[in-house]
Order: sequence, then C-alpha cells, then structure tokens
Amino acid sequence: MSKDRFILLNAGESRLPMPPPTTLKAGAADTEGRFSLVENRGRHDLPSHVHDSFDELVFVLDGELGIDFDGRTHRLTAGMCALLPRGVTHAMRTLSEVPVHALHLSSPGGWEEDVAEAGPAAENGDKERFYLLQRGEVRPGRIKVPPAFAAKTRGVDTGGRLSLLEMVVAQDIPRHIHHKADEGIYVLDGELVVEFDDRTEKVGKGQFVLLPHGVPHALRCGSTPPPRVIQISSPGGWECFIEDLIEARPHITTGGRLDPVKLNPIAAKYDITYGVP
Repeated sequence: MSKDRFILLNAGESRLPMPPPTTLKAGAADTEGRFSLVENRGRHDLPSHVHDSFDELVFVLDGELGIDFDGRTHRLTAGMCALLPRGVTHAMRTLSEVPVHALHLSSPGGWEEDVAEAGPAAENGDKERFYLLQRGEVRPGRIKVPPAFAAKTRGVDTGGRLSLLEMVVAQDIPRHIHHKADEGIYVLDGELVVEFDDRTEKVGKGQFVLLPHGVPHALRCGSTPPPRVIQISSPGGWECFIEDLIEARPHITTGGRLDPVKLNPIAAKYDITYGVP
C-alpha cells in the first residue's frame, strides 16, 4: 500500500547504513525509483567522476563547497545550489575550515547504489544543462511568484522527473491527495505539522518526511516564524501549479483561506484533489 511508504526520519537518521557522515533520507527503494536524497555533514572531497544514469542537485546548507565542472571551480556557500547533469565529469571539495553540510538529490534515484562504483568514465552528457543559483535566486518560470515559493529546480530542468522548491509554509495547506507525485520535505527551520492519513506528526529542523502519492495529507504551520522547508515533488510540475494558484488567488479563497471547491478545477490539471476526507 502507498501509505506504507510513509517515512519520517529524525536529524541524523538514515534509511540505510552509509559511510559517515552521510545519511540516506530517501532511496530508490523508497520512492519507486523516482529520486534519492542524501545528507552529508562532513568533508566533500570527491575526485573527478561521472554519473551515467542520474542528474545530481546539490544544495548547500552550511560551509563552502567547491565544484569543479567544465574547467572551472564554482564556489557554493549556504543557500546556493547547482544542477550537475548526468554524463559530465565533475569533482567536489571542501573549501572551508568547517565541514560542509549539504543535501544531494539524484534523479532518477540510485545514488546510494551507484556511489561506490562512481569513477572516471566517458562523457556523454550535455554541459549546457548545468546551472548554479546564488542564495535567493530562482529558476525562471512563466510568471514571478512570491519568494516563499522559490523554485530551485523545475520539471523542465530534469526532464519532468522532479521539482525542488525552497518554501516558507506560512499558510495551512488543506487536506489533499497527489494522485501521481510523491512529496518529500526536509525542514530547514521551524516546525511543520504534517497530517498524513489518520496520523499527525510534528516535523522540526533537520527532519525529513516522505509523503507517497495516493494518500490524503495536509500541511500546517507549527511555529513562529513559520517553517522553512525544502520541498521535492516527483514527478515535477508543482511549481507550475503554484504559478496557476498565484494568478487565480482572488478567485480561490473564501474568508481569506484557500477553498478546496474553488481549488479543484485548477488542481485537477496536476492530478491533485483537495477537500478529501
């Protein structure tokens, strides 16, 4: 059953034993192969290598990370991220005195299985797909949206496989179902209240939750200031839904709150249903 794929991990917990200081938040086995999410809180000293089967998104939470790509070193500090396309040689190294704390997202999943075998290989990727975002920078979309919905990776960046947003959950998100997309949430600051099926969980800084598709859930603000999170959607497209909601905002609220009945005509385009029991 889909509800059995629900995951809630405390800070420092790992789905599988990994070489310290690495922890696996969600692997290919957890996400039906859609993505893997790895957290690293230490040295990032990886020699030149190629991932043949997946793209890698790196989001730095603390420290300074150097990524050697296409003949130059890119310096990433807290809040910056980069997409490393499959089939292109790259290397990573710690540039700061303090360890680097970063999230590594691979799409499709499988990083946890492939990492031991990663090494020099023939390049067969598209270097033009590489991008780097400064802190606060977002991927361009159809319209400009509030900073609370910062798209760091869009579906078009990953062949539709996933989207990643840095979000502030300042308003409660009513109960709904994603009929196709799994949702992963890593809490950066604050506390998020997650209602999933018939349970309610408080998810705090450093914790991760996986919400599989097909099961009703809701998200609520549980702290002041409101929680800031990394939100992963796979398949991608969540950012397009947000854009549609921003445009329709005056017409989808009742009493200042999102109205599930008014939401559903828009949500249906993205295989989402609001107001489910």
